[in-house]
Amino acid sequence: MIGIFAGSGTLPKEIFSSLSRNNKKYIIFNLSNKKIKNSIDIQLGQFGKILMILKKNKVKKVIFAGYVKRPNLSSMKFDLKAISYLPKLINAFKKGDGNILNFATHILKKNKIKVVGSHIYCKHLLINKTITKSRPSAEDIKDFSKGKKILNTLSKFDIAQGILLDNGYVMAIEAAEGTDEMLKRVAKIRFKIKSNSGVLIKLPKKKQSLSYDLPTIGYKTVQLCIKSKLKGIFLKKNQNIFLDQKKALNLANKHGLFITAS
Repeated sequence: MIGIFAGSGTLPKEIFSSLSRNNKKYIIFNLSNKKIKNSIDIQLGQFGKILMILKKNKVKKVIFAGYVKRPNLSSMKFDLKAISYLPKLINAFKKGDGNILNFATHILKKNKIKVVGSHIYCKHLLINKTITKSRPSAEDIKDFSKGKKILNTLSKFDIAQGILLDNGYVMAIEAAEGTDEMLKRVAKIRFKIKSNSGVLIKLPKKKQSLSYDLPTIGYKTVQLCIKSKLKGIFLKKNQNIFLDQKKALNLANKHGLFITAS
């Protein structure tokens, strides 16, 4: 039995479908603000309830999938089990989202439950080459090299999976708002530009666990890159989730946007 902690977005649905096709049994913990069929509504502070359900259903593996809005620690409701971990939880919240997930993984591991990557069951969502008709230029590759170094440097602060560069100039760095909101900011700045230039680089943080929180793009990301008048998107080979691929690729090819992984 596999446990799925499901946030919002289409990734959880992809995982449900993939597990069903492979006759894998699973239970769903709903961490989103929308209804999910046959799921258990849960709050992050209910450690005791979560562990009880996992043990009752003999769950040995869990997956984190989808976007979960970071809760306000002061407004969270904790059960007795969570309260016993409160000092460590507060410390994790201070250090960033990656540390919160590391903390959750640690608790699950202590209870003999392993966190596995969503991509293990959805390998069709990964890419390992240029998948569009358009390809990056030498200048685009230079931007990628510089952007990658910047993201690696920022990784120690547990921030930024995305960055936008144009001919060596940093246009934006992804903060807590996420990739799409970052692109919306750039689109407002660049709406008068006549020719496309610049790239989006979306990579896992350096030393990031691949068991959760893989960087994700999809159809909306491609739409916003086109609106921002970018030339393309750089991803990490086999380490980015790419949702709605067929629809997104058709749009990218129509507008001459490249999508590549290296």
